[in-house]
Amino acid sequence: MYGDIRRWAQQLPVGELFDLDDVQRAFPDKSRDALKMALGRLCRGDDPLIARACRGVYGRRRVGARYRTKLPAAALSALPWRVAGPGAGSTGPAVINQIGWSTQVSPRPWVAVVGRPPRCPESGAVFVGRSNTNRLDLRRWEVSLLEAVRCFDDWAEMPWGEALEKFSRNNQCGYYGDEVRSDLLLKAAEAERGLGPDFLPRCRALAAAADAAAVR
Repeated sequence: MYGDIRRWAQQLPVGELFDLDDVQRAFPDKSRDALKMALGRLCRGDDPLIARACRGVYGRRRVGARYRTKLPAAALSALPWRVAGPGAGSTGPAVINQIGWSTQVSPRPWVAVVGRPPRCPESGAVFVGRSNTNRLDLRRWEVSLLEAVRCFDDWAEMPWGEALEKFSRNNQCGYYGDEVRSDLLLKAAEAERGLGPDFLPRCRALAAAADAAAVR
């Protein structure tokens, strides 16, 4: 069985992240305990085929590289999103800079998740928990827009009117690229709680700007 799992792992792209469930789907007739033992063996040695990225998550390494690293940079960048699960998006200073409302670059990714924040210090991310389950219907960029409005007064370096104009201009130029489903975004926005009178109007304004860019 060890050889079968090794061959399976060798076929993964370098930097690919996976967990025990992924391996179980590839080998449904094997027990989870046996799969864990095989993965543990594959992580051993000076230049192993895979490495443990964090609890329950593994990554395909580049074997025989001149400069050895635990995992490629791309895998480490993807790790916060792997553990965040559905309904996650950027938040805090990271999302404000991503949209272009601040020049301050966060040294760590900030990720908003649905439910309790995961414990994954290996990712280097700041996880923030949210209770709104309507976010599960949203894509990452749509969640990030909600978070940008939530975080605007704390992190933005410009007034709202200027920020909205910049968002509209960037959207029209295709800088963001991702489609926004306004109906789902606003449904989730209406389920947010305790955010003051500006929150919903600002979400509606962002959704309208995204819709306007989509029809051009």
